[in-house]
Amino acid sequence: MNKFKALVQLQVRGYGLNKLRHQSKTKLTAIVIGAVLLTVLAISYLLGIGFLLIEMGLKSYVPGMMVFLSSIICLVLTFMKGSGFLFGFRDFDTLMALPIAPQIITMSKVFSLYLLNLLFSFIALVPSMLLYCWHTQSIWPLLGTLVILPFVPLLPLILGVIVTTVISLIASNFRYQQLVVVLLSLGGVVALMAGSISLTNYDNAQLNELLKNGLLQLESSYPLLKLINSGFSNQPFLLLVFIILSVLPALLFLALLNRYYLQINAKLSLRVRKSVFKLETFKQRNLFRSLLEKEFRLYFSSALYVTNSMIGVILFLAAALSVPFLLDQLRTALPEGMTIQQFLPWLPYVPCLFLGITTTTSAAISMEGKSDWQYASLPIPIGKIYAAKLAVNLLLFLPGLWVGCVALIFSLSLTGFSAFLLFLFPSCFCIFMAMIGLKLNQMYPNFKWTNEQQPIKQSIPVLVTMLIGLLSIVLSVGAAFLLGHSGITILLSSAILLVISYITWRSMHRKNVFVHSSVS
Repeated sequence: MNKFKALVQLQVRGYGLNKLRHQSKTKLTAIVIGAVLLTVLAISYLLGIGFLLIEMGLKSYVPGMMVFLSSIICLVLTFMKGSGFLFGFRDFDTLMALPIAPQIITMSKVFSLYLLNLLFSFIALVPSMLLYCWHTQSIWPLLGTLVILPFVPLLPLILGVIVTTVISLIASNFRYQQLVVVLLSLGGVVALMAGSISLTNYDNAQLNELLKNGLLQLESSYPLLKLINSGFSNQPFLLLVFIILSVLPALLFLALLNRYYLQINAKLSLRVRKSVFKLETFKQRNLFRSLLEKEFRLYFSSALYVTNSMIGVILFLAAALSVPFLLDQLRTALPEGMTIQQFLPWLPYVPCLFLGITTTTSAAISMEGKSDWQYASLPIPIGKIYAAKLAVNLLLFLPGLWVGCVALIFSLSLTGFSAFLLFLFPSCFCIFMAMIGLKLNQMYPNFKWTNEQQPIKQSIPVLVTMLIGLLSIVLSVGAAFLLGHSGITILLSSAILLVISYITWRSMHRKNVFVHSSVS
């Protein structure tokens, strides 16, 4: 038990808690404020869904819907963590060499992931059920929620681990494993977005009817929700049935995991090699091209890195390409007396909202990991190394951005100047985000990570880059309102972003982060 407890504590600290303890008060305050704002936003969104159901006379569906949304959150969270958390983790050899049974190691990882899901389930369920209690004037729903809460994350966690593992197993049979994982993951995101966009074909009355039918269909396809709704209505013993149906698959999953864990991990660790080796003379390549190829190999070696950084561009591209099919619905959704043309001056800010989600450069330096010594030992100018990392970001982001902009230009019949601004500001913003992300990663590198999620999703550069991107858009929009001319503001904002990018780029040449990390 002591070994299990120590391993769980180690995994939990890997979520970033250990780093928080050693941050300065300023950084800690900023992180806490950001986390609180995101939590309040999520709770407000879920409360809005609960209030909508109550106002539509669907009060009895609130508990089941909240459990369903909580399960979806846990499923997405587990899926985003990826099979690399449970299988093929970086310290696998170290942990397996310790005098600890493999079952204890796997159980500690599953339990730490369960605790994370439990936290999100609490945030998703309890505030919404408090609203439900206030409406029903009864404390019983809250008590029932606290009873079933520990069991809600079980099924989503199991399903998420199985899905990511199956995807990785499928990919392991191909030469380009990570590419298969990326395509399957991004395909799921695009399919989900396409399903959401299809809902815009309905007006409000149709949406209300569609929602009612959808809830009934959801109950029939996911019977556990019917148990939840009935359990909170007048049959509380059905909550016990829900608990049993959640616990039994979890026990079976753990038994199978303990039995086949090493075999699955060995299968995922295999690397297919089908190349034919030939003796040839060496070819000399351009230094920058070689660096760029290395950076692309590093980037596509992690499915989590690709999906987490490319999601913004993909969402924007999908949204831009869908505009021609949604123009009629957009015109109908606008308030009376307003037209789409009134919003066109603000259109250049729209792509920036997607580009500000994330960037490749905020983790580009940290992703070198234990290989940072290579750049420290090679006689390569540090400027070329940084330039290669920037080039990866721009080569991946700018083509998708420009294709989406072209689609918007033809869909909305923009004038020449409006089309120029639509290209100019998002492109400058993309360069700015890439430069700021790389600078922050240079300031706060992490080469000692044990799980790739730490530099990709849980690092200070990633969070601060997103906050700076959002703040930049807000300041530019605010300046446009004050000046009363969005075109001039966009031109000035673009120039300012480029100047800041240039100054940031010049400042980066003063420090070779790889040499400093190797010396320390």
